Amino acid sequence: MTELVAQKNQDPLRGTNHRAPLELIQLGDLEQLMLKEQGLTIDSIPAKDQIVYLRENSNISTGGDSIDVTAEFSDLYKEIAVAAVTALGAKVSGIDLIIPDKEIDPSTDEKAYGIIEANFNPAMHMHVYPFSGTGRRLTLAVLKLLYPEVWALNHWNEEEK
Repeated sequence: MTELVAQKNQDPLRGTNHRAPLELIQLGDLEQLMLKEQGLTIDSIPAKDQIVYLRENSNISTGGDSIDVTAEFSDLYKEIAVAAVTALGAKVSGIDLIIPDKEIDPSTDEKAYGIIEANFNPAMHMHVYPFSGTGRRLTLAVLKLLYPEVWALNHWNEEEK
């Protein structure tokens, strides 16, 4: 396990103190407890294709991977997130959704998703530089939204409009 984590931590997208898109994976007390619950230690060698959990959460801030799967989901989920931000009276917020089955239509099944968190200071770098999937440059769109008067002065390149 120690070698696998060290290998994964070599990814240039990983760093510390939120100075990189992804955080380094730790093997501290919490992770070692999770390994123990699976009958493993930091010195264990998992079986081929064995899935090993180091934490009960999958947060970027605790070493999780950002995987962009936006194109695989209905645009209705974007509308749901926008409606949640509007209902909160915010201009910008990261809305965390749990979607157990992406094939269920959220417009006909109220159990298709759950909103679990709203982040009023969302980390956007994980979307720009995901571990896997398409990077999405959210920052420029947020700047345009928050400072339309600056955008109107055409301080950015024409090709970025």
